[in-house]
Amino acid sequence: MPDAKQEAFLNLPFQEKLEFLYGLPARQKRDLILSAPEAQRLVQSFTPETLFYTLKEIGTADAGDLLELSAPEQVRWLFDLDCWDKDRPNLARMREWIEAMADGGRKLLADGLMELDLELVSLLLRQYIRVHRVADPQDSPDTPSDSFVQFDENYLIEFIRHDSIHAHLLEFLEESFERDYNYFAALMEEIYWGVEAEMEEQAYQFRGARLADRGFPDYYDAQSVFAYLNPQTFPALLAQHAAPIRDALEEADIISPELAPALADSENSLFNAALTAGFAAQGRRQLRSEMAIVTNQVLVARAVDFGDLEAVRLTVEMTHNYLNLGLEHLAGGDLKTAIEHLRATPLQLLFRLGVSLTIDLRTRAEAATRRFGLTPAAGREIPYLDSPYREGLAGFLERRPRFFGGLDRKGAVVWRDFSSMRDLHLGYAILEQLNAAPELFRALLGLDIAGPGFRAQIAGFDIRLSQILLTAMAHAAIDGSLKIEPLEAGEIEPARAAMLTRGVRPARLSDEFRRRIDELTTARLGDDLRKRSADFINSCLNLLEEDLGEIDPAQPIDPRFIRSLLIRR
Repeated sequence: MPDAKQEAFLNLPFQEKLEFLYGLPARQKRDLILSAPEAQRLVQSFTPETLFYTLKEIGTADAGDLLELSAPEQVRWLFDLDCWDKDRPNLARMREWIEAMADGGRKLLADGLMELDLELVSLLLRQYIRVHRVADPQDSPDTPSDSFVQFDENYLIEFIRHDSIHAHLLEFLEESFERDYNYFAALMEEIYWGVEAEMEEQAYQFRGARLADRGFPDYYDAQSVFAYLNPQTFPALLAQHAAPIRDALEEADIISPELAPALADSENSLFNAALTAGFAAQGRRQLRSEMAIVTNQVLVARAVDFGDLEAVRLTVEMTHNYLNLGLEHLAGGDLKTAIEHLRATPLQLLFRLGVSLTIDLRTRAEAATRRFGLTPAAGREIPYLDSPYREGLAGFLERRPRFFGGLDRKGAVVWRDFSSMRDLHLGYAILEQLNAAPELFRALLGLDIAGPGFRAQIAGFDIRLSQILLTAMAHAAIDGSLKIEPLEAGEIEPARAAMLTRGVRPARLSDEFRRRIDELTTARLGDDLRKRSADFINSCLNLLEEDLGEIDPAQPIDPRFIRSLLIRR
């Protein structure tokens, strides 16, 4: 008996059934399709990407029931998308699909393989058979055996490999011989005469042309999706492009895509909110189709294996993130404005805008690195920077800038794509703090942390900028000086008593200590530098409080476990 979801699906008109299936888990999608009386029509209405990723998610070994309903042209697309390693055929994956098709019977197998490029089928069969021309006595084998098959007086077929699909290939050869002798003869001649490198190149060219028609451009052409554009002049650039069609296409002109950024963990993004609130079903389908084209271009540009579902998922997620970033920038977070921009902006331009915003951040990060006297390449690992500054800067400097989750208090401590303007704002805030650090240490402590002398002095030591600053502040709490000499073990307890509150756990930095720090920074830093340095100084003071706050004041302090201060060993 059908459940409520299945019953609701079965009662929908055909076009709404297709819409209903969008975004569902593959096995649930399969079960709903197989329950419908028009199952074959549903499957054959799928785009190549939809069918491919549905079958890959289910697993090739369990794909037979949907493959039986597919059209031969769709099978060809399965091979186009999954059976290539860059410009070389992936014969192992071809074998997997042949096993899956064979579950549907000899006819299905022949329908699918005969739809493929003859060169590709020949490359596969060459791994299994050797063709002998009976008309050529020199090519006739001396000792025929059970490994030989002959369908006519022209060709003798010798099986040279026996595995899980060789019986299926025999059935295919017999079926093709009976169905279309001209095809069979052409296949035999290609296997006999063909030059392997030429066959690979020809099959690759045929595949490339079909992929280009589906929005999968050439690798080099695809790189344009990451091309920089100036966010400041984006309105002028947009004015040079024709406004895209939204909500106005005929149903027959709309592709129902699967590769679209409709991700469960991104449901609250401004992009998805504008897509849902601002467009009717027809417009949403058109936008998802356009998103699929952008995603296809990104997949090619990044040389992603279409059969690697996790890599594809991450690419789809990245596409959504850049689109959302560009839209938030244009709309300022306002939903109504976002809908207007989504109606007027080609998605490829919106994607490039999102990319360009992160490239501008990388440019700023490179400038910040030079303020430390380092090249951007060296800046990806500055050992004396504290976490998360060190990891954050390293992510900003990547060729494709990444956001370090540790910069966000609620974020996971991993690198990820920038997905919102909030991420960018946090990134710029971190860079402002880093920009101020060399001036802060020079003005407050007379220390040039951007000079080669400083780097030489601390080379080989696990020393961080926060430790240098906090050690100087500890000396100031003890005797009013701002020395950066390591504390003696006996000075730790007096420093703690001078900096933290007493009688409570966890202890907090005392008001008296904070007042002293304010006096020192006011006296030695100008108003502008003091303001720009405030967040960095506070982050260091937080480290001090976390390090010393839980220590039992009744117990002696073990210097080995103090991480926020420099202590002489």
